[in-house]
Amino acid sequence: MSYLVLARKYRPQRFDDLIGQEHVARTLTNAIALGRVHHAFLFTGARGIGKTSAARILAKALCCEKGPTANPCGTCSICRSIASGQSVDVLEIDGASNTGVDDVRTLREGVRYVPAEARKKVYIIDEVHMLSTSAFNALLKTLEEPPEHVVFIFATTEAHKIPATILSRCQRYDFKLLSTRALATHLAHILAAEKIDCEPEAVRLLAREAAGSVRDGLSLLDQVLAYAGQETITRERVAEVLGVADRTLLFALAGAVLARDAAVALRGLAEAVDRGVDLVQLARSFLGLLHDLEVVALVPDAAEVLDASAEEIAEAKQLADQAPRGLVTALFERWARAVEDAARSQTPRLIIEMALLDLCFAEPLLPLGDLLERLGKLESRLASAGPSTPASRPGEPRPRLASVPMGPTPVPSPMPPATAAKSAPPARPESPLPPETDIASVWRRACEAFGHRPGIAAALDHAEVASWEGGQITLVFDQKLALDQTAKSRTEIERVISQIVGSPTRVVLQVGTTETGTALLRSGVGREAEAALVEQRQRESEARQHPMIRKAQELFGTAPKEIKTQ
Repeated sequence: MSYLVLARKYRPQRFDDLIGQEHVARTLTNAIALGRVHHAFLFTGARGIGKTSAARILAKALCCEKGPTANPCGTCSICRSIASGQSVDVLEIDGASNTGVDDVRTLREGVRYVPAEARKKVYIIDEVHMLSTSAFNALLKTLEEPPEHVVFIFATTEAHKIPATILSRCQRYDFKLLSTRALATHLAHILAAEKIDCEPEAVRLLAREAAGSVRDGLSLLDQVLAYAGQETITRERVAEVLGVADRTLLFALAGAVLARDAAVALRGLAEAVDRGVDLVQLARSFLGLLHDLEVVALVPDAAEVLDASAEEIAEAKQLADQAPRGLVTALFERWARAVEDAARSQTPRLIIEMALLDLCFAEPLLPLGDLLERLGKLESRLASAGPSTPASRPGEPRPRLASVPMGPTPVPSPMPPATAAKSAPPARPESPLPPETDIASVWRRACEAFGHRPGIAAALDHAEVASWEGGQITLVFDQKLALDQTAKSRTEIERVISQIVGSPTRVVLQVGTTETGTALLRSGVGREAEAALVEQRQRESEARQHPMIRKAQELFGTAPKEIKTQ
């Protein structure tokens, strides 16, 4: 007899068997008991958490010879045929393979006929979001007013792709991913039923890798059972066959980083590579551990927040106690960037190794207020000690601000005064317009004339007036989309400008950029960008002139490498 995989062998057959979906089971059970069963259901959620199984259970509950009942017998001919997928009255349709309107028309034809043997005719459409728009439209009328003997059950992992007209005609049930603890308990029960020895930590590792999916967890368990054979399933075997990093490796790496032992950290990473551990997966798991360390350090009862065992939380607490305040946050931020880079890189090992070295020498991140307070206290101590007291003894290195990136002292560049931004633009050729005509005023009035047309107004905001002579105005756009939008209304724009100027004016449109200082009038978008740049530079200048920052430069002989403003 062929082997039956665990996911099929232990597929839920009753509502009580739906692990982690008690809210769905209770609602459907009460609806059947009260006779308030809807004609269309939508089951949505991640893969492998029981959507299709729940649909089959609901079909059995409605069609069972002893029903309708919330607890189908599972032994009558109808229940057995539904469980085996052979019932002529319960049709399972793959939405990914039957996406066209012709498929839905065939379904609509079958809806008219009464069930052959069951009480109801049930249509289960899996991955219903794959149906085309025309198919959904064809289904809409039947879904709104189906015959009394028909029930629709839709299952999908992407409910947001289903039209609102379909959603409004269905009862929606959101299925949840299982917690690691709940999934580990379920796997342990299956192992006990199979009479297989397995360490609790191995079960937890399996459940963690399944990421809340029951089917994924059972598939991984099948793989581990094939690898282990008759031997006891240990955490090491699970980590080896799945190519994942177990908690022992993660805690060892964290301990090496906090101890600033780069050699131990790199050796641990190399051993993981030799064992076949996926480095990107390892990086993500280590990021999760850094998160756990910070939570354990700040939350008194971390067991209520973290999905970890008491032993893991205790070990994480020991590591967190070794880290200075602000260090784990700095490690998390740096490692998060490394995880993203490694996932996109062709050489993830190099990125992860260099990031690990970076963590070994990272310094805590401290709030700027704390730094300024420290500088103030240091300044007070230096002032009270007298002017002759040196900041440091000869031969000793100067202290540095660990939390602020420092670099070589830059050559100060003179900041133009605020009035520089308002200086007159370079001289331009004399405008051919009458002397009393102001180009800026004319252009502003022309733009205001299209205030009731947001599309045109937004497009004109990207236009620079490059030239205006001989009854012709040339507009240059930095985006082709804005030019195309303006071109559609060129005639209206020419009419408005001609009325304002008092003479016929032709509009010429171009895409590109004008040379600096040559445009008669900058675009609104360009003026805003320049104003923002001037304001940013002004803020940076003010920050560099802050008394505390200047004092830090004098004391430590360095200057801020970068200043970020908001």
